[in-house]
Amino acid sequence: MRMSIKEELAVRREGKIFCVETECRPVAMVRICLWQAAEWLLPWSRFEVATFYHEGDSERIEIFFSHHQVSVIGKNLVGTVNDIRAFEVRCLRDVPWNLHAAVDPTEPLIERLEVRPLNEPKKTATGGLPF
Repeated sequence: MRMSIKEELAVRREGKIFCVETECRPVAMVRICLWQAAEWLLPWSRFEVATFYHEGDSERIEIFFSHHQVSVIGKNLVGTVNDIRAFEVRCLRDVPWNLHAAVDPTEPLIERLEVRPLNEPKKTATGGLPF
């Protein structure tokens, strides 16, 4: 169940911002929302590996898909790893520092979110499979 822009703005006006949205079931795609910038939809079927790092005051999750790398940096992210493992994360969103207080301190807080395209697979001249 995807929130419309109107619903999302209503939630923000109420002072609630969620950096990680999950479903209680596996979802087909994860939505990556960079604050006031690009939005990515990546299929979980292209998920390859995720790593979790604890670095001083912050935590970092690196998520690799076939053609993209997603870096998630913030706080309270350790529980998100289990949601990633179950393909239940439907949206990741970062928030600027001036809105950090609007995130419940017990919820995951994403301070920085980056999506980097990886090398595209080689295409064959005949249009067949690349092997």
